[in-house]
Amino acid sequence: MSRPLPEHPSLEHLRKQAKDLLRHARAEDADARARLAAIDRGASGTPATLADAQLVIAREHGFPSWPKLVHHVETVDGGGFVLRPLIRPVELSPGRRWTLADGTIASTDDVFAMFVAARDGDMAAVKRLVAHRPALATVEYNYTPPIHFAVREGHRNVAEFLLNHGADPAYRSYPFQESLLTFAEDRGHMELADLLRHRLTRRFAVVPGTRTIIEAATRGDLAAVEAELARDVTLARSSDETGDTALHRAAKNGFLSIVRVLLAAGANVDAIRGDGYRPVHCALMPNWFFQVSHDTREEIVELLLSQGARYTVFIAALRGDERFVRDALARDRSFANFEDTCHHRVLSAAVRRHDVAMTRLLLDHGADPNLPEEGAPRGLSLWIAVNDGEEMIVRLLLAHGADPNGAVESSGTPMSHAEGKDVALAELLRQHGGRSHRASERDQVARFLEEGKLDDAERLLHEHPHLIHDDEAGWGDGILAGPANRGRHDIIAMLLRLGARVPSVSKWAPYYYFKHEATAAFLLEHGMDPNHMNWHRFTLLHHMAAQGELGKARLLLDHGADIDAIDDEYRSSPLGVAAHRGQGAIIELLLARGADPDAGGASWALPLSWAERKGHRTVADMLQKATGHRP
Repeated sequence: MSRPLPEHPSLEHLRKQAKDLLRHARAEDADARARLAAIDRGASGTPATLADAQLVIAREHGFPSWPKLVHHVETVDGGGFVLRPLIRPVELSPGRRWTLADGTIASTDDVFAMFVAARDGDMAAVKRLVAHRPALATVEYNYTPPIHFAVREGHRNVAEFLLNHGADPAYRSYPFQESLLTFAEDRGHMELADLLRHRLTRRFAVVPGTRTIIEAATRGDLAAVEAELARDVTLARSSDETGDTALHRAAKNGFLSIVRVLLAAGANVDAIRGDGYRPVHCALMPNWFFQVSHDTREEIVELLLSQGARYTVFIAALRGDERFVRDALARDRSFANFEDTCHHRVLSAAVRRHDVAMTRLLLDHGADPNLPEEGAPRGLSLWIAVNDGEEMIVRLLLAHGADPNGAVESSGTPMSHAEGKDVALAELLRQHGGRSHRASERDQVARFLEEGKLDDAERLLHEHPHLIHDDEAGWGDGILAGPANRGRHDIIAMLLRLGARVPSVSKWAPYYYFKHEATAAFLLEHGMDPNHMNWHRFTLLHHMAAQGELGKARLLLDHGADIDAIDDEYRSSPLGVAAHRGQGAIIELLLARGADPDAGGASWALPLSWAERKGHRTVADMLQKATGHRP
């Protein structure tokens, strides 16, 4: 006789029952073995599997198979997944001031409330917060705006409101760069996907199936690009849901032959991506991740221009074309403040080239060094000049009112940058209003640690022991983050001896605490939580699974990481995330260590569902074999 399910069944509890049954059977428990014997497991003597145990649990509750039990539970109780309270990052602790994109000040309470309201679909709270501070509609923490949560959780009305108040439909998530449209489609939020698609197609030539040609162009695979064009020549002009095209990628990474092929096939030479970049910008602007020779970049630029790419005064300044710039200024002095579609200005283009004469020319024609640019609400030119040590240009900019205290995204201010780089430039900036950052005890400790002055750092920490547990240290990720990033085990050991610990939640653990495998091992051996996570409850094991980091994944498992933890972002286990990303080797490891192939917070988040939806056929076959479910 079957046992009834409780009124509010939990998949997590049912999965635990199956695991317990299997564990007891393997321990020769007579009752467990008898329960498993009640089902036909094929050949006699075959070791029981987790799929067998799940089938027993399903049949004991009156269902012919585990998938049918899962479907029933999801139908009546949302899959047993309960949305947990949003983790509040330390930088958003109560009662602090937060500068919004429009320069207004909000409290961290309102900022965090905005994220919670968007996630929970609380339309009244969203409207109230935006009415009070309009820029809260697009506020970001760690590159994540409210619309991320609204789309993730399927709140169409909230998402539409945010889009109408400035949210970018071409936004990509951090760190995996997934689009909002992908978020909606993956989670089955089809009405919301239709809304996003409608907004996006008004801006871009969005065509399904562009991923293959874009990826081929990114890696320089000419044969694959040509094969895709032979299949459908319109792919040359098509973009993905963020406006990215194969031409953007080929131009950025210096693949001249692919640029030629795409242009010959009819690619839009001036397609504007979601961030405002055209292919010519991709070819000319700095590429920190893929070094391209100057000659190759110039060949690509010449080719794009010959095919009709718009030649703006910004492009001219980047190329050092002084005649074009002079002619433009003679026609219209306002060109001195021209902002191209990529949200960079002609003045910063001249400064990037260390072009003193052009910088002076632009300033003499009224260029304002404090106008906003990408990542720089108070201008980028002075920061670039300070960074490059261009004293003459620094003097010119300061003489024309450049703000030495204007912050640049993730890079401080020109003044703070100069103080750590060039004493003479710092003094010059100070004379023009630059505010010296008064070094706190925290700053002094950080400096001593960076310089390897352990005795000085330890002395100061003994004098101010609270700094060991300072939430603000390490960019909010803890005092151990910097030394871990540099692989300095000697510094880590000293700090641990004084009581420092890795926090249980941080933003950038994969890139700091787990940057080096040896350092990751050292930290785990000295008490770091193997279930360390970010504010989406995405654990380090999830991240290592996504990135295919076998060694680091083994470390975490060896130290007791929860192999079936379910995160909030993907509602997936580490196995599910690995399936999503097609990481076959990680999947083999996780399955061998006992990962549940059916773990997930929703049917769309199960490992096999991810593999099939993302087209990872080999991975799907592995998971199908692992689940072994009978129809």
